[in-house]
Parts: sequence; C-alpha cells; structure tokens
Amino acid sequence: MPSSALPSLRRLRKQELEEAQTMLAAAQARAMIAADAVKIAEQNLLNEREAAMDFSADDHVVEAYSRWLPVGRAALERARGLEQDAAMEVEASRTRLTLARAAFEAVEKLMEIRRQEKEAASRRKEQNTLDDIAGRVRSASEPEPE
Repeated sequence: MPSSALPSLRRLRKQELEEAQTMLAAAQARAMIAADAVKIAEQNLLNEREAAMDFSADDHVVEAYSRWLPVGRAALERARGLEQDAAMEVEASRTRLTLARAAFEAVEKLMEIRRQEKEAASRRKEQNTLDDIAGRVRSASEPEPE
C-alpha cells in the first residue's frame, strides 16, 4: 500500500473506531433501560400479589389480580426478551469495537513501520554519502604511483 494512502486509511479506521464506541455506549444504555424494565415488571408482580394476598382486601381485589396476572406475566416476559436482545446487542457492539480497534492499531503499526523504513533508508543514504566522501578523500590523498 502506498504510504500516501495510509493517512486516509487511518482517518477511516479512526472514524470506524469512534462509531463503534458510540454504538457500544448506546447499546449499553439500552441494556440498562431493559434491565430497569425487568425490575419494574418484577416489582409490579410482587406489589399486585401482595395486594391480593392482603387479608383485609375484598374479593374485588383478588379478582382484579387474577385478571391482571396474565397481563403482568406477559409484560415481564416481554421485558426479559428485550433485556436479552439488548445484552446480545451489547456483545455484538463489543465485538465490533474490538475489530475496529484492531484495524486502527494495524494501520498505526504499518505507518510506524513505514516511518522506520524511511528513517533507515535515509540513514543508509547518509552513510553511503559519507563513505563515498571518505573514499574520495582517501584516493585524493594517496600519492600517485610513479
């Protein structure tokens, strides 16, 4: 790959890395919201059951609970499903972030290798120039054969 393309590739990989970080943060936020929804649904089930089991409650409260219970359980199952989906999204986002980070680091490493190669070539060129000058000085200072 030409060295001139590496800065552009680095910018692209950096952008992908930043997008992956943003996506992970958003997925984690959604996972937290989903976990909160599960907690709320579980708490609703407990609250309704406690109200129905209260000995001072009349039959209407118990009947309302029996009608509400399937709805409450369904809400809890939906919340758990969304929580599971959110957890899978977080894992997928983490994988994407890992891959983006690896791609970015690979470009940076390649750029560093190219920089070192240029420095080594420059040092070799400088050394060759010095060797050439030293050779000329030696040949100029040697006496001419008779």
